[in-house]
Amino acid sequence: MLPSVIIRSNQWTEQELAPVINPPPSGETSRARYLAACLFALEPSIESVVAGALQSGWKREYVLLAIMTLVMHDGDEMTSPIKSRHS
Repeated sequence: MLPSVIIRSNQWTEQELAPVINPPPSGETSRARYLAACLFALEPSIESVVAGALQSGWKREYVLLAIMTLVMHDGDEMTSPIKSRHS
């Protein structure tokens, strides 16, 4: 007997694929204001990732540590202890 296969349809519209993160401020701005705008833009997306991971059963401390590890090794391919599994 062959195992069942579930096929998921990818019926996303182009509008659903549009970025949901606010762009950076236009014009000249201080580093502090630029950082504040970046934090404001990214916070909902990061909270959504954390909430999704928690809902999937991951422990909060490990989710946050994983995010920190990814950030610490961003662009550091030579010394990164982790290799992307999604590339």
